[in-house]
Amino acid sequence: MDVDVSVITPTYNRATLLLRVWNSLKDQDINFEWIAVDDGSTDNTEEVVKKIDDERVKYIKFKQNKGVNAARNAGVHFASGRYIVFLDSDDELYPNSLKTMVEIMDNADYSIGAAAFATVIANTGKQVSQLKDGEILNEYDIVCKRKIYDGEKIFVYRREVFKDFHLPEDLKGCEHVFLNEVSKKWKFITINKPLRIIHRQEDNLSNADSLIKRSYDIAKSYERVLINHKEVLKDQNEVILFYLKKTIYRYGVAGSRKDVWRVYKNMIKYSKKISDYFEATGLLLLGLIGAKYIEFLRINRINKRLLEGK
Repeated sequence: MDVDVSVITPTYNRATLLLRVWNSLKDQDINFEWIAVDDGSTDNTEEVVKKIDDERVKYIKFKQNKGVNAARNAGVHFASGRYIVFLDSDDELYPNSLKTMVEIMDNADYSIGAAAFATVIANTGKQVSQLKDGEILNEYDIVCKRKIYDGEKIFVYRREVFKDFHLPEDLKGCEHVFLNEVSKKWKFITINKPLRIIHRQEDNLSNADSLIKRSYDIAKSYERVLINHKEVLKDQNEVILFYLKKTIYRYGVAGSRKDVWRVYKNMIKYSKKISDYFEATGLLLLGLIGAKYIEFLRINRINKRLLEGK
């Protein structure tokens, strides 16, 4: 069977959710394979997946937990589809979603390496990302204008993208680093059509403890953007300041005062206005004193709004 799309689902102790993922896939009217990558689960994930009697299902098991990006990269390695889609274990697809993805990519210029589609939150029914239909994005649009950063999206990639790029296994999540890297060589197209449904689980809401632990990786990811995209960021002083502000705040949340000071000194170099100096100093103080507490409040407020459907 020629495979059009390889759908890769990294999963860790989410056995109870996997059948919902599969049920949203099994009747998709296009040739696909589902690759479930078990990231060292200790529940009955293996039993659940192997009970699915369908040649389109593949199962990969890690002996120990390596993280979502390692699981995705492993799935890509074993994939045979022309296109790659990452679908998490608490997600599902609308009917005909894979066909829509393939049609968009088949009709797109080959310079377009990926398409971004919108997402709906299950408990509210609301679309969480607004995209401009048919907009073509390059490295400048993605790195400097950050046009695909806000809101949840689902991407379909050409298989060829992964010949040169892989998700960063040294960082937890931080998919924007991968998207930025891909944009060096490939363009993106955005489609304002929701194809994915996200189910908010208690363990995947913006858990304050979890996100604060990840803040160090998030800070590193912003610094990586500045290092890896120097050419497109040349003369983009305001954009550089934006990333430095994000970096210093995240290091503050992570409690890394040494890094807060280091980034602050770099930030001062790019501060051309008095307001920039004041903001840099404010972020320094916040990073040294109260960033973690502020982040707790922010995350809890976001969670309350999500649960209330606001």
